Amino acid sequence: MKTVDDLKKLIPAIIDLISGIDHEIGECHIERDEDGWSACSDYAVNHVFYEEDGWLIEVVYQCCGEWEIEKGDYWNPQSYDLRKAWGEVTEITASHYDEETGEETEFKDKDLDELCSAIDEVLKDIA
Repeated sequence: MKTVDDLKKLIPAIIDLISGIDHEIGECHIERDEDGWSACSDYAVNHVFYEEDGWLIEVVYQCCGEWEIEKGDYWNPQSYDLRKAWGEVTEITASHYDEETGEETEFKDKDLDELCSAIDEVLKDIA
């Protein structure tokens, strides 16, 4: 049976996994409505799976960014340059299955708080 301490030992590997991938990044822009100007964020949802040695950890997070958009013309296509991007975890599930004993350990949300905080720290500034 795996414990929360065993799960915490995986934090560096999961952080490396998330740091090393290309994130789907949505768009943040300023809109005006009847209440005035406000930021509007269209987040892109990302999924990462860690599957190793009986562990199955799924991390769902969303990312958004500020884009510099240059309107194109007949000769030049529209271009997008990412200025800044950030993200946040929306859901984490973690379990471990021991093939020798057939025992499965599922972790509660409170057990995942440290992992969630570590991932959120990485996602604060991804571009």
